Formats: sequence, C-alpha cells, structure tokens
Amino acid sequence: MKNKLIFLVAIAVAAVLLVYTVMFQVRYDQVAVRTTWDKAIEPTRDAQGNIDPNNPGSLILNPGYGFKLPSPIQKVRVYSKKVQLLEDQSSEIQTADGYAVIVKLYLAWRIEDPYAFFLRLKTEDEASEQLTSMLSELKAVVSTYRFDQLVNTDSDKIKLEEIEQKSLEQLREKLNAINPGYGIKVEQVGIRRIILPEDTTQKVFERMAKTRELLAERARSEGDAEAKNIVSQAETAKRRILAFAQRRAQAIRDEGNREAAQYFSAFREDPEFAIFQRQIEALQKMLAHNTTFVLDANQLWFLNPLTGETPDKPKR
Repeated sequence: MKNKLIFLVAIAVAAVLLVYTVMFQVRYDQVAVRTTWDKAIEPTRDAQGNIDPNNPGSLILNPGYGFKLPSPIQKVRVYSKKVQLLEDQSSEIQTADGYAVIVKLYLAWRIEDPYAFFLRLKTEDEASEQLTSMLSELKAVVSTYRFDQLVNTDSDKIKLEEIEQKSLEQLREKLNAINPGYGIKVEQVGIRRIILPEDTTQKVFERMAKTRELLAERARSEGDAEAKNIVSQAETAKRRILAFAQRRAQAIRDEGNREAAQYFSAFREDPEFAIFQRQIEALQKMLAHNTTFVLDANQLWFLNPLTGETPDKPKR
C-alpha cells in the first residue's frame, strides 16, 4: 500500500512537471514570443508595418494559456506591454554660462514591436542597458542652456519642458536610425532632479543678492522720480489754485468796493440817518441771541418818543 502511494505521488509530480514544461501563460498586460531552437517566425505585416493579428508568426498577442514543446526545442519569452520607467545616474554637467549642476534624467518606454525587440535585444535588461547609454548622451542637450533657464523664480523663463521635448525628439531620431530597429517606443524623456553643488549654490546666492540690490536700487530710483513728479504736480496745482483764489479775491474786493461806493454816496446825503440805521442793524444782530444789555437811559435818546421826554440829542 505504501509503495502504491509513493508511485501515485511520483506520477502526480511528473504530471505537474510535464504540464509546467509544455504549458505557459500570457497575462493581459503581456505579449510573448514562442521560439523553436531559439528562432522566431516573422509575423505578416500590412502596408503601414502593423502586425497582422491573423498571422502573427511566433508572436502570441492574446492573453491565456498555450502549449509548447519542451525546452530546449521551444521556448517562450514573455514581455510586458506596460510603459516602463528607466532612471539614469545623477551626474554633474556644465551649463552654457559656466555653472555646475547635478542632473538626473529619466525616460518612459515600452515595447512596440515584440518581434524586432526579440531579434535585437532579447531581454528587457539588455534594453535598459542600451537606453541608459543613450540617456546619458542626452545630458549634452541640458548643457546648451543657461543656468537661469534651469532654475528660476520666474516660471516663464524656465525651459525644462523645451529641454525634455528636444531630448525626446533626439532620442527618437537615434532609435529610428538603427536598422533593424529595437522595437522600442520612447514615450517621454524628463529631468527627475536638478541639484546645485555647494560652490554653485554660493554663486547663486551671490548672484541673487546682486540682483536684489539692483532691483532695490531701481525701485528707489523709480520711487524718487515718482516722488519728484508728485511734488512737481502738487506745486503746479498749488500755484494754479492760489492764482485762481487771488483773482477771485480781487474780483470780490472790486465788487465790494463798487457796492461800498454806492453806500458811501448815499451816506453822504444824510449821515445821521445812515448812522442810526447802522445802529439799528447792530442791535438786531446782538438781540437775536437773547442778549441782555444794561445801558444808561440818558444815552438812549432814540427812545424819547416812547418815554415822553425830550432830552437833548447827544452830541458827536
């Protein structure tokens, strides 16, 4: 009984190994190349160079399980269809205006043609190695720009997007020039990080200090000029207002003199009546505020008609 159990276990293990040897799986985010004696059959392509899904050759484009002959007769290489990220090592470069910066680049790529990728590179590690060498060469693009185009408080002066676009175009041109190609499509090239060395940081601080001093001096100059302009305008307005006020005052004085001349001519005809009228006007103004006056009755000659007395009119 024990021998039968061992025999059944051995058969199960052999079956599992056999299944593992002759079957493979391709996930939805993968594509595979099934080779015979390490050779692959080229797929049929249309006029645009796209792979015909009805005749893919050795390519397995659809997800699922498949069968193959045991290795080394047939092998299956599985590649990811996802976009993969590759980062370069940080390295120091010189900008166009002589500043040293440490730059770290990255690129996003994917396998566009699995058959060409298999023929030229075989593995994704080999692809990463080739792309890394190309990515290092792209730092020459960064060195053609000035420091203030890489680091600046004014976002309009930063040229990072332009640098990344130019690097992407240059890398794509280089990949397209390779014949036969790698079957790779680069989706994006970017700058992951820009670090300033200590000496560059000191230079930047000194440059920023000088820039701020220039800005401050310019602001002071503009403020002084504006202050002088305001004072000049105020002085001009002052002179204009004073001149207008003097003309108006002179016109009022002239008008008053003309009216006074008319009154004086009337006063000369009857001076006593004019003096009496002015006294009455003065009393009206004083008595309008409930004012009490204590006066000598002998001095109120103008009230004689009310008292019945007829004292002499005071002399002047």
